[in-house]
Amino acid sequence: MIDFLSSLLRKKRVKNDALLDRNSEDFRMQNAQFVSFLQKSGFRKQQLDRHEKTKRFKRFVAVCFGWIICGGVLWVLVESAQALELF
Repeated sequence: MIDFLSSLLRKKRVKNDALLDRNSEDFRMQNAQFVSFLQKSGFRKQQLDRHEKTKRFKRFVAVCFGWIICGGVLWVLVESAQALELF
């Protein structure tokens, strides 16, 4: 019972595609070579996982926020300069 509970609490391993995940040892070796080939050939470079998409989105939001802040500061400076010109 303790082994079962400890196996439930452990981190789940990353699941591969169903076709690449088999139980026989020689099939795993073929899968490892096949996956290595796919990685070297650049297969699925455009299909990013959720973590990578989240990182890119957060970076995009941060850059947009930075540009908005810079634009706001520039606008305040221009308006202040125009107000000082009137006096």
